[in-house]
Amino acid sequence: CTEEYRSLLFQPTKDGQAILLDSYYVKNLDNDNIYNFTNNDAHDRLAAYIVATDSQLDEVKKSGSPLRFVGSANNEVVIEQDFVVGHDCCHIVGIDGPFYGGN
Repeated sequence: CTEEYRSLLFQPTKDGQAILLDSYYVKNLDNDNIYNFTNNDAHDRLAAYIVATDSQLDEVKKSGSPLRFVGSANNEVVIEQDFVVGHDCCHIVGIDGPFYGGN
């Protein structure tokens, strides 16, 4: 295992344009846990949002767990996107979904 801390990102788009969100959360569909992340400035400039980090390693199955990203703008849900996130015992791994920047 390496000491680096990994995050998986998602850049929601509509008609090729980035969607800017006022808020979002990610729900683990296996255990109903809700994850709220605080984006840093670099992520905000890219309109890329955190789907999962190594902090969720113990909450996802190695083979993959379904996570649902729910984003809101102007007090309305504007996007829901499903992902499958697993791990390799050291770091989280994006298995399925439109992750930003590959994996």
